[in-house]
Amino acid sequence: MTVRNLICFFLVVICCLPYFEAAGQETILEVQFETRLESILTLNIDPNARVEFGIQEINENLYQITKMPDDVHFSVESTGNWTLSIAAADSYFTGTNDSTQKIPVDFIGFTVQNLGTNWDNGLFSNIANVSKDTTLSLSEERITILTNGRVGNIGGTDKNSFLLRWKFVLEDEPAKITRFTGMRLKDDYYTGNFYIILTEAQEPPKSD
Repeated sequence: MTVRNLICFFLVVICCLPYFEAAGQETILEVQFETRLESILTLNIDPNARVEFGIQEINENLYQITKMPDDVHFSVESTGNWTLSIAAADSYFTGTNDSTQKIPVDFIGFTVQNLGTNWDNGLFSNIANVSKDTTLSLSEERITILTNGRVGNIGGTDKNSFLLRWKFVLEDEPAKITRFTGMRLKDDYYTGNFYIILTEAQEPPKSD
């Protein structure tokens, strides 16, 4: 190879170096990912739970409760604050042996007892429990029982565990006693269904 050809060879190699370097470089692509986290809101309760009680007539104005309604255990699992309401599925409890026998649902009251570690001591706690110090009458209208407090009621079953207790509400209401005895009920077991409604809660109220 002549000196002239050798010089031309080196010039060609030098001119091609930037091309080979560019071909060997890594290509970086910018990829964006979008992740959406869904909140968890779960109510754990026996799907067959209902209100059932027995009544027996002793005399014209006296009845005996032969079976009290069973307590109902339920729990909530949630990654956000929640609200719980209760409503009767119908206006009346109906006799199982005689379906013409009916008792208005407001003769049964209820309270919700807290069994979990989330406190239910009011708006400045985890939970505000409307039934904590009183018995509420069952109704077809939705009654809000448990709401989130300022601390928030987020948590699993260990934090949000409850017992729904039923009670006849006659003792302190003479008008209801008159209505009850005036129905002339037969000896029977009476049953009715109810709803527990669990929803996401609004932000807790702020103090002025």
